[in-house]
Amino acid sequence: MTKILDLTGLACPLPVVRTKEALETENDQSLIVMVDNTAARDNVTRFAQSRGCQVEVAAASGCYHLTIQPPAGEKPSTCLFPDAAPEPRGAVVVFASDHMGEGAPELGAALMRVFCQTLVQLEAPQKLLFYNRGVFLALHDSPVLAELKGLEEMGVELLVCGTCLDFYKVKDRLAAGKVSNMFTILESQMQAGRIIKP
Repeated sequence: MTKILDLTGLACPLPVVRTKEALETENDQSLIVMVDNTAARDNVTRFAQSRGCQVEVAAASGCYHLTIQPPAGEKPSTCLFPDAAPEPRGAVVVFASDHMGEGAPELGAALMRVFCQTLVQLEAPQKLLFYNRGVFLALHDSPVLAELKGLEEMGVELLVCGTCLDFYKVKDRLAAGKVSNMFTILESQMQAGRIIKP
């Protein structure tokens, strides 16, 4: 029997966490997850697909119904590290601010521009993570947008906190990377070979 999981009204990253818990307890049974915003829809969908599940999304009465079907005959991997803990895969750069350091704001902004310009010249990191005021670096008027887009073209994954974009009301200005959630941001840091925080 298909279990229905009503996750409407929950903030990031709880929809992903509750979906993970349900997949762990329901074994190979299908699951219908109800969420009420696009960030939760996309985050739960990405999580389930990363664990080998098939996901069908339908909109109904202001909500999204995600039908999640685990792989036939096997339990989906729901741990942070599917199958086994991976070997460290390189550097992850974490941007928690749109400037570098704690001194004068003008100096911090200049240092951040130089940091991003230099980052393009070095060995590309695995991922760039943006949260709090760091999300402003990924907007269309960012002074480092060209560098971020260049890194994206090189295959670097840019994950931008959706809760932060919503808080600052700038989601419609996102110009680099993809909207993500705290579960994925934390998972990325736990899998990193090293973490760099400018």
